[in-house]
Amino acid sequence: MRSSFVTLAVGTICALATGAILPNDFLINKYTFHVSLDENENYWLFWSVDNEAGEISFGVQVNTPGWIGFGLSPDGRMPNSDIVTGWVNSKGKGFIQDRYSSGKFLPSDAESQDVELIAASEADQVTTLEFKRKLKACEANDRSIDIGTSRIIWSYNPNDPENDSPNALLQHTVTGRRSVNLLDTMGGAQVPLPDDVQEFTVGVGNVHLPANDTTYWCRNLTLPVIPSGAHIVGYAPMVTPGNEGVVHHIVIYRCFNGTVFSTGYDGSCHGNMPDEHFRCRASAPILAWGIGGNKILYPADVGYLFSGDSGLQSVIFEVHYDNPQQKANIYDSSGIKLYYTTTLRKKEATTVMLTHDVSSSSTLILPKGGKNIVTTNLCPAECTQKGIPESGINVFGVFLHAHTAAIAMKLQHIRNGKELPNIGRNDHYDFNYQDTVFPLEPVKIFPGDTLQTICHYNTENRTKVTVGGLGTRDEMCVSFLLVYPAPKLLSCFSQVPKRELNEFITKAYDKGWASPYTGDTMPQLINGLNKLDLSIPSAAGEAYDAFWNTTKREAFCMGYNSDVIAGGELSLPSYVPLAPDPAPVCSAEAKTVLSVFSIVMCVAVLVVF
Repeated sequence: MRSSFVTLAVGTICALATGAILPNDFLINKYTFHVSLDENENYWLFWSVDNEAGEISFGVQVNTPGWIGFGLSPDGRMPNSDIVTGWVNSKGKGFIQDRYSSGKFLPSDAESQDVELIAASEADQVTTLEFKRKLKACEANDRSIDIGTSRIIWSYNPNDPENDSPNALLQHTVTGRRSVNLLDTMGGAQVPLPDDVQEFTVGVGNVHLPANDTTYWCRNLTLPVIPSGAHIVGYAPMVTPGNEGVVHHIVIYRCFNGTVFSTGYDGSCHGNMPDEHFRCRASAPILAWGIGGNKILYPADVGYLFSGDSGLQSVIFEVHYDNPQQKANIYDSSGIKLYYTTTLRKKEATTVMLTHDVSSSSTLILPKGGKNIVTTNLCPAECTQKGIPESGINVFGVFLHAHTAAIAMKLQHIRNGKELPNIGRNDHYDFNYQDTVFPLEPVKIFPGDTLQTICHYNTENRTKVTVGGLGTRDEMCVSFLLVYPAPKLLSCFSQVPKRELNEFITKAYDKGWASPYTGDTMPQLINGLNKLDLSIPSAAGEAYDAFWNTTKREAFCMGYNSDVIAGGELSLPSYVPLAPDPAPVCSAEAKTVLSVFSIVMCVAVLVVF
C-alpha cells in the first residue's frame, strides 16, 4: 500500500534480546516489499516502485542510534558505488546525503543531490529514514536501478557525525551486502497459503560431501500416497545451516507412469544409478531452486498435481554442491519443503525448461578474454506449435540460471515477426542470488511463438576456455518457466550445429589462434582452444562472434516420458525488435544542498525483551 505524506505515523519498534529488531508495522503496510539485509535482522529495507513517475521510494530501519549507509554497487564492493548516508540528530532533525565512492574510504559528495528525504525518526536506539530517488540515473557517477539483480551494500555506526557535519562521519562499525530484485520481484503470484495446507520435505540424508570442486548428488524418493490426489501449492528451501554457500541449486525431477522404485538410491548422480533413475532425471523438472532463492507460492487457483491417478508417485531429488576449497568435512541434509492441499485447484501447473545443451558434445564454448560474449538458445515455433494448446499457456514465474561467467540473461518472446516484452530479464546477473521472479500479470504464450534464452558472459579473468557443463566453472544458459495449464511441451534444448564449431576450430588452428591438438574427440578439440584469447587479435573475436551469429540451431523439444515433439536444424527467427528503453528525464538544475528533514518523533515503543 502506497501513501504520500511527510511525517512518520505511529508505529511499533521492538528490540529483541538478540539485538534483532522487528520490521515496523507501519512501514510494512506503507511499502510494497520489505526484506532484512542482514542475517541478524538489524537492518530492514522497505521499498515501493512508481513506474509512472519513474521513482523508487525506500525506507531503512536500522538497529543503531547513529548514522546509516545504503548503497548500490556494481559488484557488492564499495568502489564505484552510489551511496546514501543519513542520520537523525538529538533534536529529531533528519539528514541525508547523496554520495559516490571511488574506493574504500569516506565517499565524496555526489555532483548533485538526487535523493529526497521524506521522513526520519529515532526511537529506542533504532533509526528510520525514508527517501526517494529516480530509477534512471542522470549523473555519471549515479547507478540506475535496472531490471534484475541490484547489489546492495549497507553499513552503520552507533554515532552521529560531530556537529551534524557530513564530512565527520566515523568509519562504519557494521557493514554487509545483499543482492535483491528491486524491480522484478514477487508480483502477483505470492498469496497466503490455504487454511488446509499440509507439508512434507524431500531432500538428502546427512550426505558426507566428497572433497571435490563440484558434486551432483541424487536420491530417489516416493511421495505421500493420497488416493484422491493433491496439489502442490508452493515450496521453500531448507538448507542446512552453515551450508548456504555450498548448496548451489536443487532440481526435483518427476517420474512418469506411476513409477515406484524397487530399490533405493542415494549417491552421486554420475554413479551407478539404475536405468529407471536415469530416465526420471532425463525427464521434466517439477521445480528448480537456486542459491539465494526464497519461498515460492503459487497463485490461488493453481497447483501441481501428484499422487492419486496423476501418475506422479516418485521423484529424483538432485542437489548441486559447490565446494571450490574442496573441504572434506562437510555434511548436508538440505531439502525442499513442499506445501500441498487435498482441495484440488482448477488449473494444473508445471515447469517448462528451456536450455542450451550442456552434454559432453555441447557447442557452448566460451574462450578466455571475452568482455561480453552473447549466446542464444532457441525454443522454436515448431515446438510451441505442437506442444502448447490453442488457448495458450500462462507464465507466472521465471527462474533464470547460469554459472559464474554469466553477467546478464533474458528470455526473449517473439510472435508473428515482432519481439514482445521479455518474459524474464536480469541485467546484472549474480551467481550467488538466483531467485524466481514473478510478472505482475501472467504472460501468455501461444502456439507458434518463439522463445530465446539469451545469455551474456565475461571471460576476461579466465585462464582457459570455458565449456558448457554441470560444474560450477562450466557454464549453462537455462530458463525455467512456471506455467499453467500444463502443456505437452516440457523442455527445449538447442545448440549451434557441430559443423559450425568444427569450422571455427579449424580456422582458429589455421590462423595460429589455438594450440595444436591430437585426436578428434570433442574434449581434445576444445582443449586446443585454451590458447585462444578473444581480445588478441581482434580478428579472433570477430570470427568467434560470427560463429555465434550463425542463424542455424540444432533444436528439439520433449514432452512427457521424454517423447520428442519436434526438432531438427532450424533457423533463428527474423523479427522487429522492441524499442529501446527511454532515456531518463533529468532536471535542468542540479540540487547541491544537503537534504534536511525535521519531524516530531511519535513512536509507540514496546518493552524490550
